[in-house]
Amino acid sequence: MAGSLGAKGVMVTPHREPTPNAQRIYDHFARIADAMELPIVLQDHPISTQVHMPLDLVLRMVEEIDSVACIKQEAVPSPARVGALVAGMTSPKLPILTGLGALYGGYELARGADGFMTGFAFPEVLMAMVNAARDDDHDRVMDIYARFLPLIVFEGQPGVAIRKEIFRQRGLMNSSHVRYPGSTIDEATRAQLQSLLARIFAGQDITRPLAVA
Repeated sequence: MAGSLGAKGVMVTPHREPTPNAQRIYDHFARIADAMELPIVLQDHPISTQVHMPLDLVLRMVEEIDSVACIKQEAVPSPARVGALVAGMTSPKLPILTGLGALYGGYELARGADGFMTGFAFPEVLMAMVNAARDDDHDRVMDIYARFLPLIVFEGQPGVAIRKEIFRQRGLMNSSHVRYPGSTIDEATRAQLQSLLARIFAGQDITRPLAVA
């Protein structure tokens, strides 16, 4: 159905078993691959799935399931996991994207990650980091990462209230209200966010695409 509606791929997570069972997880991905022609992004995000996939299981699926075209690597410690995936893949070498709000982004790129698939209200920052990594300029990667890390950490607090407020301030939505049972940003947090944005983006118009220097 997703393919018929124009999707170019699907992201698939493992499913929980009453007891850990690597073969059942493998079969889950293999059956999905057999049932469709779309490429699969294999998402490894134990925080949300409560499934911890062994590294050798992920590498086996990469090697044996042709439809697996990309890994979304969000198992922690993520930089070490990225490095292990890069070292463990033989053929094909699939792209590795990371998430977790880019919290470990600079370190993940240094270990071989190819980019990000994550929520952050300033994607220009993530693009600049990826471009610097592609230029093999890891000093610049870390300079950008260090500059924006306080905002990455602040925005990454649980919930979507802070990110919605940034989107509102960037002119991307009219309201930052969060539907119940989520919490809307409170005034003290809004004041902290305002101070942080003013310090990081002094004199810049954040309603426009930003050039990250």
